[in-house]
Amino acid sequence: MDENIRKEDFPLFRYNEFDVAALCQLASSMRLGTACTCDLNQRPTRGGFNWAVFVLFEDGVEWVLRSPLQNHPELSNECALKLLSSEAATLKYLKVYTDIPVPDVYSYCAHRDNPVRIPYILMSKAQGKALEMMWEGNDIRRVDSLQIHKLMLQLGHIAWKLAQVRFAQIGSLFEGNGFFVIGECLSKGHIQHKRYSLEGICRGPFLSENEFYLSLITALVKHAEMLPLVNHCFSAPVPSMDDYRTMDQWNGACDLWNQFLTVGQKIDGAANRVDYIIAAHVLNDLISQYVGKWSGITVPLSFALCHPDLSTSNIFVDDQYNITCIIDWAFATTVPLPWLLAPPGFPQARHKLSDTVCLAFTDGFIDAAGSNKTSPAEDLSVPKAVKCVKESQFAWCLTRFLAFDSTDDLSLFRTMWQSVYPLKHRLEPYLFSQRALPYYRNLYKQIRLEDLSERQIQKSECDLFTKHMTFDLSLARHLTMISDWGFNYDLFKLAGLRETDEIFITEDRLWRWILEFQKQSRDKFGPELFE
Repeated sequence: MDENIRKEDFPLFRYNEFDVAALCQLASSMRLGTACTCDLNQRPTRGGFNWAVFVLFEDGVEWVLRSPLQNHPELSNECALKLLSSEAATLKYLKVYTDIPVPDVYSYCAHRDNPVRIPYILMSKAQGKALEMMWEGNDIRRVDSLQIHKLMLQLGHIAWKLAQVRFAQIGSLFEGNGFFVIGECLSKGHIQHKRYSLEGICRGPFLSENEFYLSLITALVKHAEMLPLVNHCFSAPVPSMDDYRTMDQWNGACDLWNQFLTVGQKIDGAANRVDYIIAAHVLNDLISQYVGKWSGITVPLSFALCHPDLSTSNIFVDDQYNITCIIDWAFATTVPLPWLLAPPGFPQARHKLSDTVCLAFTDGFIDAAGSNKTSPAEDLSVPKAVKCVKESQFAWCLTRFLAFDSTDDLSLFRTMWQSVYPLKHRLEPYLFSQRALPYYRNLYKQIRLEDLSERQIQKSECDLFTKHMTFDLSLARHLTMISDWGFNYDLFKLAGLRETDEIFITEDRLWRWILEFQKQSRDKFGPELFE
């Protein structure tokens, strides 16, 4: 950067300082000297882990410079650079071996020892508009059915194409010495939520599905033992907007949920942590039965390259809803084929689409499988692949659960349980019986030593519940009492008020009932009752 240009004077350098002249020289040299500029007054766009700015050529062509955010609280710098290298290699591989619309990568460097002075990917600008702009954040249920049908058909075609991009190992793509290789697995389940910091986890590349799943289960267990669980509470899912008629009702439910979890600091308490560990151990058994169902889908066994987040922000379309580009291939890995063949979620990956919408994805995959005459059908069982697409619920839930990409982990878990045990073994009584086992009771005692002290818990409760919220505090404490929260892990406490083998779950019905009770009481007795 020119010595006379101060970083703080221009929006361009909001996230990092870099050499603009060197960037423009690099870009220009790659287009036979076509002049270009990078506007110092442009504001960088920001994603979850990266920022980006645009380079404009004199003939109107635009390129994108993308670079990792420094010192991200959820991702180490070392991990961010690995993701950059892998994403660049993945985009280059797809450009060479498929016709899937992805950005062109012109240059990349995974360290700052280069003329631009930052790690970067320099690539083409995605053509068209992101779906989130086309739909303007609309409820997916209100989107024109023809638009989403056409889109899902195309995504089914793309899933077929990715199903042909298979490798002998599970991991992420990297480039070295002119070759593409499978290296460490940078999946969300291994990296996000600070899981990159966990020790004692095999990170691949993996030679088998069993190794891959065991690694993810281990990461989930260690996460539950040691890392913040944020908004993940196994028996108290975050209220869903879809379950409430108005925004005010949903906000009220979220307030009640937050108050309930604040009493006793339930989310990061031992009881919730052990619940997730039980779920992880049970899930390991469910996976072993699920994997056997799809053995032989590829012979020999191979693994497909999969986009990790086909959300509305990463899919670009033209005005006729033809897909023009798919961006953000960070966290992309090769995966067991059923993972690839599960439909996406809109607007975010954690939002499940209706069966009707998913049917268009299935139709697109079947159409591509039937019309593609050059596919290597001899090592892919097309009938099994089609059946796998049709029966993708387990895979859809599994990917979200293992990566903590959900606001209702119990619902995901219940769906997987019921797909393996459709007619026998109800889930809640089984989980309740697991809580009573000596192993989990002892584990609860150990983890509880790391819980916040009573004084710290009281302070957090005082921070939330002001002196005008005595009714709210009383309500949250009452719900805590009748829920037997943590009692099932402690032999020295009474069994609580409920004599049942069911787990107390704060479902949407509970919050709606309380909200209605509050409304009727205010109407009858006045707002003073709740102070």
